[in-house]
Amino acid sequence: MADKNISILLLTGPPGVGKTTLVRKVCLDLLETHKIICDGFYTEEVRDSSRQRIGFDITTIAEKRTSKLARVDANIKGPYVGKYGVFVKEFEDLALPLLRQVKTLQLLVLDEIGKMELKSKRFESAVYNCLEAGGTILATVPFEMRQPLTLVEKLKKHPHSKTIVVTKDNRNHLQSEIIEYLLNTIKK
Repeated sequence: MADKNISILLLTGPPGVGKTTLVRKVCLDLLETHKIICDGFYTEEVRDSSRQRIGFDITTIAEKRTSKLARVDANIKGPYVGKYGVFVKEFEDLALPLLRQVKTLQLLVLDEIGKMELKSKRFESAVYNCLEAGGTILATVPFEMRQPLTLVEKLKKHPHSKTIVVTKDNRNHLQSEIIEYLLNTIKK
């Protein structure tokens, strides 16, 4: 897993600090200003009419397709993370094709690699395959966990990985640093 043809930039920080917003801004800039070929997905909260969080969706970057990731009271047999039922098949149907195109992308974006996403063993395996394929990956990962996730720990310890902690104090100043880092690692 020490392939020098890969570069991994991990964003981490407390929930709600603005990691996804930052990822979306970086992707928009890279796509529009720098014409970088990137795809992947970002994860967003779903709220009901009273603004209560009821779940999470994933949305593709290039085509803006959306799928359910998890819902409260999902009434499904499948895996749960806390009170959220995870829609593994729906997640895989949208996310896995994105990871298969890693060789045609200049940047693969994975927001997020966390407990819900890792309920899919196929997703976890696909991320490992991406590491072997090479390229540049921008991903968000959980901040502090009681039980670390094996894949996340391997990504953090990878010799071609850099981790940036996003905070309320720095989140509005990181976009240019992230873009500069990615532009220096992306194969053109």
